[in-house]
Amino acid sequence: MVLRGDNMASIKRGNRSVILNLLHRGGEMSRKRLSEQMKLTPAAITLITGEMIAEGLLCEGGAKKAEGHSGRREIPLRIAYDAFIALGVTFTLTEAILSATTLDGTLVFSEFVPFQKEDPVSETVAVLSEKLFALAAAHKLDRKRIIGLGIGVRGVVDVDNMRSVHSFGAFRERNIPLRDLFVQETGLPVTMDNNARSTFRAHIFFTDENYASQLFIRCERGIGGAISAGGRLILGSRGKCAELGHVPVVERGGKPCFCGKNGCLETVSTATAILDDISAIYSTEDTPLLYKFTGGHIENLSLDHVFRAAAAGDLETDAIVQNAASKLSSVFKTITYTLDPSGILLYGKIFEHDYFLESLRQHFARGTELDPLAFIKKSCLNLTLEDKAACVIAIEAFFAAGGLND
Repeated sequence: MVLRGDNMASIKRGNRSVILNLLHRGGEMSRKRLSEQMKLTPAAITLITGEMIAEGLLCEGGAKKAEGHSGRREIPLRIAYDAFIALGVTFTLTEAILSATTLDGTLVFSEFVPFQKEDPVSETVAVLSEKLFALAAAHKLDRKRIIGLGIGVRGVVDVDNMRSVHSFGAFRERNIPLRDLFVQETGLPVTMDNNARSTFRAHIFFTDENYASQLFIRCERGIGGAISAGGRLILGSRGKCAELGHVPVVERGGKPCFCGKNGCLETVSTATAILDDISAIYSTEDTPLLYKFTGGHIENLSLDHVFRAAAAGDLETDAIVQNAASKLSSVFKTITYTLDPSGILLYGKIFEHDYFLESLRQHFARGTELDPLAFIKKSCLNLTLEDKAACVIAIEAFFAAGGLND
């Protein structure tokens, strides 16, 4: 452990960071209120916020009557959210989402751009950076007002060194200095994290709920997670904390996974895995109701059809669904008994299907004393954060630096 003292510059950044986070969480606040919250003198707050106003980072609202002071009026301060822009790049298996938001996360643009994992990552970064600035120019965004770039990527991310260690199929290469490549191409401050943690961080950014102790699960083509404790995200010693999709759940005959192993959770419990398993038995004999619902054409197969058939009593179809829910719930129970989170938060298209969600809760209830309805909840922002999450981590980094990008 390295112990360091604070110099005046770091104290200044820290105070500015606290102000930005207080205003983001609490909305408008007067200088007096900020002084009380931060235990600083009114003169110090006036000096700090005066600089931030001069930079265009804060602005004043209309005067309001102060509580408990007859006739006295206070001028509230707020963040000038629209004055600055955050950029984001989110990597999925086959495409990148290029996006921009204002400082409150309001989306300015979002565009999906395909890329080839066979191409050198440096070339992909160069192409995406050029495209990102072209989109910014098309939307008349002043480059001087861009505060930074956030990168979200699948798999294991070394947050300390900002490297993509293993993208589980998105890139051919491993241990990629992705942040440095984007810094070279854009000249912007760049921060990065994996997609699941980025999504959880965005969820926290947009809500005022208490996530001091949570297990967050994102289930799309893969399964990723994030764990918060004491109000902070746990990264683990190698950046693999909550990579639940790669927990082995099938001992023999498991399907190959992007991570290189066989029988991982995400080869069983994702929408893609369920559809693959159903496709293998799709027939009038094994899945009669599903066959009927899809008109006898496998190309019509969808999760809606699968869960409808399973709920209606298609036994083989339901067996695959229940196996997926059971395996996922088993991993949930292991984490719950190990870390004792206050709840589990779900994110992904599969959780929009009530039959799967209720099946998951029923399996979880077996062997636990917890109320699964209260303990396992779908995100209130489900399916709305994909094109904002990377921008949010850039905003968080900007706030953490006190709005000072050297």
